[in-house]
Amino acid sequence: MPKLFNLLSSDVEEYVLQYIDEHHLEAGDRLPTERALAEELGITRSSLRSGLQALVDQGVIFSKQGSGSYLCQPKAIRTLATYCFPHADKAFANACYTARALRDLPVDLRWLTDHLSLGIESDVAKTDLFLESINNNIVSLTANVLSTHACMLYSDLFKSTHVPRELTQTQKVRIFDRPSESISHLLKTHASDTLLVLQNNIYLGERKIALSYSICVGTRVSLVSTTALPE
Repeated sequence: MPKLFNLLSSDVEEYVLQYIDEHHLEAGDRLPTERALAEELGITRSSLRSGLQALVDQGVIFSKQGSGSYLCQPKAIRTLATYCFPHADKAFANACYTARALRDLPVDLRWLTDHLSLGIESDVAKTDLFLESINNNIVSLTANVLSTHACMLYSDLFKSTHVPRELTQTQKVRIFDRPSESISHLLKTHASDTLLVLQNNIYLGERKIALSYSICVGTRVSLVSTTALPE
């Protein structure tokens, strides 16, 4: 490869991705040191760092301080319109989705219980708390709350294989700004990971009957929108 000097981060990304492909690296494999990789690619270390950071931001690799850069699991795809109805998400057709129930929240996450109880305008009949994984990669900590009315009308609403047409939902997505050691431990995140909050309010007419609150690892999931109505 000819000697290169300073490159745009997008060019470095391409070279690093090519290196990953040519050397058949898999999730969890470590990239060579910055010095070795810069020499291998024929670029300056400052250019390399810029490209590596771009790949970290995209969720392709993650960094461990003092250890190096490692290849992430491929990003999972989730459809925003069916985010809180995973069994209705066609993006999971060829993926392994699992939800592991949690009994209790750590002390520093008890605020979530209060938030959920205030989120339903009627009495809360059922609360489910669980860790979601896609292809054995933890992607979110999710809590679903159902009112008594919802439990009477729908059996396991959030496990439905289709979204009932009579229901409407509002959705808010934002950066999660309350990081904690418990969150990092539960989601097995690294310093380079980004966290998002997705809150879905479910309505029957004007009445809010259910709520889903999810803390999602944004660097492990691609959230896609669709103009098609869920079936």
